[in-house]
Amino acid sequence: MSKYSLQNSPGPLIRRIHQIGMSIFAEEFRDIDITPLQFSLMWILRQHSGLDQVTLAQSVALDRTTCSNIVIRMEKKKYINRKVDPDNKRAKLVFLTKTGEDIMKAAEKHMDRVQNKLIQPLSKEEKKTFMKCLTKLAASNNELSRAPMRFLPLK
Repeated sequence: MSKYSLQNSPGPLIRRIHQIGMSIFAEEFRDIDITPLQFSLMWILRQHSGLDQVTLAQSVALDRTTCSNIVIRMEKKKYINRKVDPDNKRAKLVFLTKTGEDIMKAAEKHMDRVQNKLIQPLSKEEKKTFMKCLTKLAASNNELSRAPMRFLPLK
């Protein structure tokens, strides 16, 4: 008999929690036209306006192509705008627009509810332990990812 189990193995459980988190996000954000990755990118841009797309992608652990596709969709929605970097004509700098800022203001309380609902079943101490373990797993395995996260300082 295999030791692998859908109910007791880390991979399937992490995948399941991700599915649940996405469902909670979809419900909470049903009236806001934004995806979880768009939220993450715009959150970074609120902290670091004018990042180049490569740095923006790395800051949320996305490959360049995926980030570029998301940025194009966000630009069409007027959430962001891009400008050629005057110091590197091949690079584009990304800026949050007024529309993007308004979306983020509306989205913050929804994201708080998503985060709280996802870990609501845990006690206060379990929440601390869970977050400590998640942080350790993500940090320790970061370089194993196809798109390692490169952290930017918080402002």
